[in-house]
Amino acid sequence: MKQTVKKLALLAMSFFIATLAFAQITTSSMSGRVTEADGAAVPGATVIAVHTPSGTQYYAITDNYGNYRIHNMRIGGPYTVTVSYVGYADAVYGNITLRLSENYVQNIVIAEAATTLEAIVISAGVDNPILTSDKSGTSTNVSSREIAALPTVSRGIQDFTKLTPQASGFSFASRDNRMNNFTVDGAGFNNNFGLSSDLPGGRAEPISLDAIEEITVNIAPYDIRQSRFTGAAINAVTKSGTNKFQASAYTYQRFAGMQGKTVDGIEIQGVDEVGKQTYGVRVAGPIIKNKLFFFLSGEFETENAAGVAWRPSTDGIAKQDQFIARTSEADLERVKQHLISKYGYDPGKYKDWDPFRVQNYKILARLDWNISRNHKLMVRYNDVVGSYMNVTNATSGPSGIDRARSGRMSLNSIAFQNNFYGMENTVRSITGELNSTLSSRITNQFYATYTHIRDGRTSPNDRFEEPLNRFPHVDIWKEGDAYMSFGYELFTFHNEVLNNTWNIVDNLTINLNRHTVTVGASFERMYVRNSYIREGTSYYRYGSVDDFINDATPIGFGLTYGYYGNDAPGQMLTFGYGGVYAQDEWQVTPAFKLTYGVRLEMPFYFDKMDTNQAIVGKTTGFRDIEYPDSGISVKGGSWDVGTWPKPKVTINPRIGFNWDVLGDRSLQLRGGTGLFSGMMPFVWFTNQVGGSAMIQSPELAWNAATCAAYGLKFNPDYKALINADKTTFPDKPDPNFLPNNANIAMVDKDFKFPQIWRNNLAVDMELPWNMIFTGEVLYSKDVNAVTQVNANEAAAQGTMAGPDKRPVWTSDNRKVSPTLASAMLFTNSSKGYQLQMTAQLTKNFSKGLSGMVAYTYTNAKDVSANPGSTAYSVWTANASVNSLNNPGLSYSNFSIPHRLIGNITYRIEYLNHLATTIGLVYQGVPSGRWSYTYAGDVNGDGSSNSDLMYIPANPGEITFVEHKGMTPEQQSQAFFEYVDNNAYLSARKGEYAERFGHVRPWIHRFDIKVLQDVFVNFGKDNRLTLQVSLDILNAGNLLNDSWGCYYYNALSSYDNVMPLSVVSAGTTSQAPTFRLNADDIADFKAKSQLSKSLSTSSTWSMLLGFRLLF
Repeated sequence: MKQTVKKLALLAMSFFIATLAFAQITTSSMSGRVTEADGAAVPGATVIAVHTPSGTQYYAITDNYGNYRIHNMRIGGPYTVTVSYVGYADAVYGNITLRLSENYVQNIVIAEAATTLEAIVISAGVDNPILTSDKSGTSTNVSSREIAALPTVSRGIQDFTKLTPQASGFSFASRDNRMNNFTVDGAGFNNNFGLSSDLPGGRAEPISLDAIEEITVNIAPYDIRQSRFTGAAINAVTKSGTNKFQASAYTYQRFAGMQGKTVDGIEIQGVDEVGKQTYGVRVAGPIIKNKLFFFLSGEFETENAAGVAWRPSTDGIAKQDQFIARTSEADLERVKQHLISKYGYDPGKYKDWDPFRVQNYKILARLDWNISRNHKLMVRYNDVVGSYMNVTNATSGPSGIDRARSGRMSLNSIAFQNNFYGMENTVRSITGELNSTLSSRITNQFYATYTHIRDGRTSPNDRFEEPLNRFPHVDIWKEGDAYMSFGYELFTFHNEVLNNTWNIVDNLTINLNRHTVTVGASFERMYVRNSYIREGTSYYRYGSVDDFINDATPIGFGLTYGYYGNDAPGQMLTFGYGGVYAQDEWQVTPAFKLTYGVRLEMPFYFDKMDTNQAIVGKTTGFRDIEYPDSGISVKGGSWDVGTWPKPKVTINPRIGFNWDVLGDRSLQLRGGTGLFSGMMPFVWFTNQVGGSAMIQSPELAWNAATCAAYGLKFNPDYKALINADKTTFPDKPDPNFLPNNANIAMVDKDFKFPQIWRNNLAVDMELPWNMIFTGEVLYSKDVNAVTQVNANEAAAQGTMAGPDKRPVWTSDNRKVSPTLASAMLFTNSSKGYQLQMTAQLTKNFSKGLSGMVAYTYTNAKDVSANPGSTAYSVWTANASVNSLNNPGLSYSNFSIPHRLIGNITYRIEYLNHLATTIGLVYQGVPSGRWSYTYAGDVNGDGSSNSDLMYIPANPGEITFVEHKGMTPEQQSQAFFEYVDNNAYLSARKGEYAERFGHVRPWIHRFDIKVLQDVFVNFGKDNRLTLQVSLDILNAGNLLNDSWGCYYYNALSSYDNVMPLSVVSAGTTSQAPTFRLNADDIADFKAKSQLSKSLSTSSTWSMLLGFRLLF
């Protein structure tokens, strides 16, 4: 009795201390049935599985039906499984390899001892990760063999996750890549804040590829333990030590000349300086044989990346094919000398820029300890630090004032080098995992993780003394578009994101004959600190070079600053997300398994905030927003930015099945349905804190009229500007004050975290030659999508005159509160879906050969792809015909309608000392989608470049205005020639363009890897190997520089193609007028043609590797 109580107490403790963050599975499992030759079950048999390389043992006892299951096993192998039972000869199965997060099924037949006195030794068959009873949902596994054999130049995880048929880049199932959950050994490596790249670490991978053992991508896992995503759960597990000492030293080199530098015969500038060097080492082995093991990995990487291709002109004439901008050297030198002579400020180079340097190091250490037969502990530490340079932001400016049509570094504009910025990235993580066998039927998995991620910016201006180290960002325009930029990049000043995440999880599993029950509880605690001072050194825009030099009034101004003289006050958020869950795997019959469970999750908001009564007053007139077509319903009324949303419990039930139709695993039907909840970029939460005017000023965004009314003049020191006028620029918060033209933000009080309903149905069929055909349908429906609305947008004044009947506003009546620039509300939409149908043929590894080819059809629509990192930028970048608050359901930016992906690897050993491996990956896919919008604001809502075009049915439906000598008739003829030659636009005459309605051209790419081993065998089971590898990315382009290239349109900005510029906006009584978005007819015709992208992303590249293994 005492032992029973003790055991129950231990179980209770291991369960109730469990408070995780949605762990991903880090281990494997094994199951099967032990029978006699006639099929009779053998209950009470002992099953022992030994991980041969490390001597690690796992055991189980068969139940009344002869079933056994072993949980929380080390991945990889080989394993040897021994089954013993009194009166029977031992059965020994060898050469078993376990894959990450998958259950290996090994049925075992034993014979009576009277029949045979020796153990029956059997080699396991070919590894088959598809035809297995444990597979029900949509998933992809990438083994260590595939990681070593397939090509990669970046040595990044995305080179392998792209093998998932339902992938597009780092997007899965046509979902935003920020909705994934990426873990390493269960620790979250997510870009939780959502500002930078798909993965943390910037230009550095968050973990060395050499330290990774295996990768899985789970899109529809019905295992209730997996959560925190609505895209995919990507999990990597690191390598571990064994009883054998092993080491590897390596270098990878991309020398000058190993990067293509021409596209269609046109040379790309700066490629000769591109190069990359990687040096690394890994060591593994036993500390105590069969007991304690270590694994160490270290890597250093340095790179000269392709920097700026554009250069200024000598005559003021742009030449796109030569990367010459219209900005003249004379104007740039004139401005530079003015800055030096008047302010003592040197803006840096404007040509012959310094190379962009990229550096990083990665360190990983792991210990595995077999404490006893029943308890196994793993501890892993990872450290990555990197830095790199970036060109300045393209077109962003103060919220609410017009953006430039062209980027700051483009055909029309040049930025000085001091306007660039650097990034410093740190990723540190520690994980501890304890796997325990508490009895022959009960196992427990407990682990805790901590991840520290820091992303900070630097500026070339930081080396200057005060006050020049905070010189304003200045844009100079010419003829209404960007011309030159200098000063402190507008988003860089004290820009830093700190993200600390603590996770802890416990899963308790009980084998009850045909039922395997799992219960668990979870919690994640996340601390985010974002120092984001938009236009923190102040921002000025001028209409011409002369205006700036002559100190004219600027046409735009922006500023955000910290109160109490604090340059970097920081927006802080402490957030928790907890869950409890239970699941049953029911082996209904030997051929049919049912998995069902439910997960309950709830957010926790730990921070208290101050209320700004001025915001309450300015928002009292906010109206209800109801747009059924967009699935948006928002209650009106005043805002209290001192409160977070009401915490709500989210219920996620799931059920999955697997049916062995014929009973021999040659034909399998599988599928399931369930709800999944995930996270989203938390920058949209901290927008509320940053815009509350309680820790820093709200962003001030002044247009030309406001600048003129204030009498604003250029001031090289924003602090001097603030100190001179404490009324306009107060230096401390006032809970009853908000300056005019402020941008505020809030999270909807009824906000719900992203949730989808996901379903899949698949058939797997065994074919000759160890091949498998899979046909699969995956469908997801948004239950709670996330989007932004501007609560300060007033109701439209009516519809536009003329054939285009969209709603219109005027500058006098487009705001509910005229003294607010915007009021962004982060809320939900119930609209959106993603459908994917896949046909796949897989050749499992045998006789050195393996491969896969798959085709996926996709149709996905959403209300918003959330194209931005701040609330206002997301709202304005989501193109629409109607109000931007009512964008409607349209094609998702992540919806790539067709995708072909395939790979093949082959390895052969010969002449006793040589081995050759060849790996090839092919991908054929449209390179993205475009929207067609106007350059400018056609409906008067105050947002430029976001209005989807109406494609006129005939010339009578559009009015052109003379521009730079182009007559209306000439422009009309050129425009309709453009429409008639565009398959998408010509098919939509008399209709509106759809958001992301135009599918870009296909690109076809082959990547190749050749790996040559020279080895010598010595001693017992020891081998010394010299390995030389060559990886070629986009190998076809090496043969023909027009193959495998991306396409772009010179009329586009980001994903919007803008053939027309708005001259006058439409009103209820007057149709809008337009001009071509070009300087002349020839310029328009040249820009309207699709061109191959003149960048290294379009060309081939090579990576040469040398490795010594022993």
